[in-house]
Amino acid sequence: MIFKIWRYAYGGAKVMALKSFLLAPEDYHYLLRARNLEDLAGYLRSTAYGPVLSGWDWRRGDAEAELSRRLYGNLAQTFLKVRRGLKKRESRFLDLLVYRLIAENLKVVLRALHQGLDPIRAAARLLPLESLSFLDFPEMLGQGSIPRLMDHLAATVWGPPLARGLDRYQRESSLFPLEMSLDLFVYAALWQGLETLSRADRRIAAGLLGALADVTNITWAGRFRDLYGFPPEETYQYLLEAGSFRSPAARHDLAFAANTGEMILRLPRPVYIELLQGAQDRAEVETRLRQYWLATLERSLGRPPFQIGLPLAYLFFKELELDNLITLITGMLLHLPPERVAPQLWRREAGAAYV
Repeated sequence: MIFKIWRYAYGGAKVMALKSFLLAPEDYHYLLRARNLEDLAGYLRSTAYGPVLSGWDWRRGDAEAELSRRLYGNLAQTFLKVRRGLKKRESRFLDLLVYRLIAENLKVVLRALHQGLDPIRAAARLLPLESLSFLDFPEMLGQGSIPRLMDHLAATVWGPPLARGLDRYQRESSLFPLEMSLDLFVYAALWQGLETLSRADRRIAAGLLGALADVTNITWAGRFRDLYGFPPEETYQYLLEAGSFRSPAARHDLAFAANTGEMILRLPRPVYIELLQGAQDRAEVETRLRQYWLATLERSLGRPPFQIGLPLAYLFFKELELDNLITLITGMLLHLPPERVAPQLWRREAGAAYV
């Protein structure tokens, strides 16, 4: 226990301080009742996001893109603050969590090259990750084609996963296999990175990442089946080998379920069967999975701070909070009523209940 306190004394205190700046339930109460963007931005400037929104003009045509850049720039700085408070082994593991953001920028690059977009305009869609990654994303936008991008990235960790999807991309002219290759690589890197942690931290981090992998697999399987009409064989190829689905049999049962009801009965853990029992469609399944993921993060935040779960759960919560703010602003720009926007939010309620 003394060793754990030593490793996390400074980092744990730093994250506990940062956690206090997350938006509270009453903040969302006011944000959802803002009359217009001016009111919404004005309220946010009274929170920890005041410096982030300083000078942001919601009237500009690129207001939404500029907001995203500012918010994710804030997330990058938060990553740095958390990482600097940890010892080397734990800090390196957090570097793997950044892969998720890097993959999103690589998808922006892939889409721009695929569609032949102007590199300067496409660069406005990039997340500002200069402080977290050595990759030069604006330079990638100037490669001119996806095969040339592959050559550019060949010597990096991103080269092999992209190369695996290149043949199918060239046959079908679809970015889907390339983007899925990135996602599968990110989750595999995180799962393999668990081996670098102490035994106690490995168990805690595996619980969080395993829950995330489970939620992702169940969500993907439903969407691939009901929205995209993928055959089971293809769905199977795109499922994560992690969490409760490490075994081929578990992934097979999920991929080959004919409908939502059958899928629920085939799930590998009773907790998921109980959670989803009676769900009528994919949308209800996803809503319950969102609640489960939020509750999992909350439990991790409630543990003693001398463990890897605290920084991990906090950073996941921070990302979800940014998603919420972008959803609120987008809803305002589209003139959506609050009752349409509220169900899309990842929202912490009083008493650790979630909606």
